[in-house]
Amino acid sequence: MKNRAFTYIEVLISVMILGFVLIPLLSQFYTGFQGNVIAELVTQSIDLADELMEEIKSRRFDENNFPDEPVSPGALGVVDSGESSNDRRTFDDVDDYHNWQQSPPQAIDGSELPNFSEFGRTVFVEYVTVSGANWISSGVTTYYKRITVIVSHPKISDRRLETIVSHY
Repeated sequence: MKNRAFTYIEVLISVMILGFVLIPLLSQFYTGFQGNVIAELVTQSIDLADELMEEIKSRRFDENNFPDEPVSPGALGVVDSGESSNDRRTFDDVDDYHNWQQSPPQAIDGSELPNFSEFGRTVFVEYVTVSGANWISSGVTTYYKRITVIVSHPKISDRRLETIVSHY
């Protein structure tokens, strides 16, 4: 009988030791899992930004007869005749996207993208010029526009994708 009591104590001590060892190990697995979730959200946000950027870059530089009748910087993003601010299919040049935002993201046909309900996208378009090695906002009409696509999600910092397009 004395032998059995000792065995139960050994089992109890073994379980306690195992518990003390497993708790830190399990927390490492949880931390690793959270890192994977964040990495997946970052990848999805970059993909959303890239998809929208490619759509914008497929549009004309300017709908007017540039450079003879360019869109003024103050008119960037103004909805023109035949365009709808709610329907990207009607956007015919890059500046139509200025100040455009959408949450949750939708495909160009207006259908909601599945599994992206917490994401949001915002676009800014501005005329830029070169100053040294940097592109700076010009405030006047130039041959270059900077397109900035920002994708937001509550669990990660905003992802920003920028490109310069040219009339040339």
